[in-house]
Amino acid sequence: MISPEQVDQAASMLAAARKGKGNPLPGLPDTARPQSEADCYAIQDAVMHKLGETVGGWKVGFSPDGGILCAPIYASAVHPSPSVMPASAMHMIGIECEIGFRLGKAFAARAAAYTRDEVLAAAALHPTIEVVDSRYVDFRSLDRLQVLSDNVSNGGLVYGAAASGWEGMDLVHPPIEVTADGKDFAECTGLRAGDPLGLLVDLVNFVANKRGGVPAGTFVTTGTHTGLIFTDPGVTIRADFGSLGKVEVSFPR
Repeated sequence: MISPEQVDQAASMLAAARKGKGNPLPGLPDTARPQSEADCYAIQDAVMHKLGETVGGWKVGFSPDGGILCAPIYASAVHPSPSVMPASAMHMIGIECEIGFRLGKAFAARAAAYTRDEVLAAAALHPTIEVVDSRYVDFRSLDRLQVLSDNVSNGGLVYGAAASGWEGMDLVHPPIEVTADGKDFAECTGLRAGDPLGLLVDLVNFVANKRGGVPAGTFVTTGTHTGLIFTDPGVTIRADFGSLGKVEVSFPR
């Protein structure tokens, strides 16, 4: 566990990188490097406080330590489709097409875990594109805890209209076609993380009890079906999820 002073040092560096007050970071210094997932969550919270941001959503994945890990998506970075995100504001432009959910009720901390039925009763499904950006020069060269501290390289979330009739569908292998300026861009190979509904339920219980609760309206994105693909300034990305809807984001120069 690192000290509050070390958390503040790491958060100050990441917040400055987000504000554009410095070049992307090669990494966090030894004096401010997280040693546990708990350290990462403390850094996430401190960065958010320094920036005056609030949580609009969460991204979720599996932790090698067991269970899940998560990272906040700032409310200011959640956008309805079609969305425009200026490329000049980004260090890199990565794309991940994902099944997302929006929760229509709040979930507070409680002793008993929320059941799958309770969570799904409050969930609307949305096709989404997670936009990947980083405050590091090359996040792929760093250890996972430094990346987790930087919200797992989240740069934003673009969501399409709520889908209907998705209950009972195969959400691990939805039919997603992705284009960049009308040309084939990415292959949908299925959700590497497994069942998106299970991840949603686990996320709600984790955040409700360990990250301050889940407000109504929160988005949850459950992992990439396409892998991480990088694109260029000036491009428009469209993802067609078939009966689940469409989502679009442009990155003007």
